[in-house]
Order: sequence, then C-alpha cells, then structure tokens
Amino acid sequence: MVILGIDPGLAHTGFGAVRFSGKKRSLLACGYIKTSPGETVARRLFQIHSDMGKLVKKVKPDFVAIENIFSLVRYPKAGILLGGVLGVIYITVQQSNIAVVEMTPKEIKNSLVGYGSARKMQVKQAVQSLLGVDDIRSFHAADALAVALAAFYRNTTGGKG
Repeated sequence: MVILGIDPGLAHTGFGAVRFSGKKRSLLACGYIKTSPGETVARRLFQIHSDMGKLVKKVKPDFVAIENIFSLVRYPKAGILLGGVLGVIYITVQQSNIAVVEMTPKEIKNSLVGYGSARKMQVKQAVQSLLGVDDIRSFHAADALAVALAAFYRNTTGGKG
C-alpha cells in the first residue's frame, strides 16, 4: 500500500509518499512544491495542481492523506488562500479517482509522538526514526510524511503506531 501525505500551503506544499508492506515501511518520495510569491495566486494554484498531478502519476498512491486546515480567525485571508490550495489538491486527486482522508494536526502528533501539542522537531525526529532515515531536510516534507504515517496507523490499528 502506498500513502501520499500532503501538508498544504500556498508557498510550500509538502509531500511524502510511504510504501507499507506488512510491518515494513519505506520512503518513496518526499519534498515540497514551492511557488513564487511574485506570481499571482491563480498561477501559484495552477502550479500546485500541475505538480501534484505529476506526483500522483509518479507515486501511484492507494490513497492521499491531507493535513486538515484549522481555523485562522486572526488571519482570515491566509485561511481563504489555504482553502484554495486544498481545493486544488482535492480536484487534482479526484481526477485520478483516488480516495482522500483528512487528519487534524493534533491527531497526527498524537499518533506519532503521543502528544497532541508536540513541536515540529519532535514530529520530524519521530518520522525519521519510523522510516529509518538520517535527515529529512524540509519540515514541509517531514510534516507530509507524518500525515502519511498517521493515516496508515489510523486505518490499520485505530491509533498509535
């Protein structure tokens, strides 16, 4: 089974694909889609759509897990832009007829670290340990891999891996 985890963002959309075979898990791909702040929002969203489409074709996930956005009451414009990013990702994944699951940041952190308010570095270290890799340089990629791992644990064990 291959799960593609997504950490959505307009400037950086993190992605991480993990292959699960029994109790073994292996890193297939990770990184992030970076858009230019000098471009229009429309162009940036189109780039995310285009790059995400290529990624889905490359890794052929069984399903996609997306970190669900949380309410940005203090920054409503950022919340609206993030909603646009999510919309583009949903459409791209749906075009390939792939199921999508959503996960909250707290659920992801609980699943991997055992603490819903864990810091980014704790999540990154847990991901590196679970995948047996030395260094994932991007926090965007590490967060996306955390989403994929947590989705696997939710769907196979109903809880912590």
